[in-house]
Amino acid sequence: MAPAVKEDKGGKWSSDLVLDLYSSLLTEIWEVVSALIGEAILAFLFTLAIRKLGEKYPFLISLKVSEDGISLDGGREDCRTVAPVEIHRGFQSLINHLSHLFSALAEGVINKELFPKVFPKVKEAERIISQK
Repeated sequence: MAPAVKEDKGGKWSSDLVLDLYSSLLTEIWEVVSALIGEAILAFLFTLAIRKLGEKYPFLISLKVSEDGISLDGGREDCRTVAPVEIHRGFQSLINHLSHLFSALAEGVINKELFPKVFPKVKEAERIISQK
């Protein structure tokens, strides 16, 4: 059976590439949305979404959320054993759930700001995981 993750030519694991992309994207989401609704509310929404999805995607539980931001510092090693496609699905589910929460909170205003930033990075993640 083939390993769940593979190394690219630069020596970086494909799961690391997907994690880097989503880590960057979550930081962008944090910067945009915290300016619109505040850090405390955003931290609450992230925590709520992570708890909801944590059973299906346990690696999401390693995300650290505070009023200062969101980080994956402690969870990178845990994610090395997770297939890149599963990492992508987990983060995509997290972003989708956050999008629903943002819509309920601000009737699409937040999502209108986020879509141009989120869509290209999700497509890039799909490109990374589709390379074999």
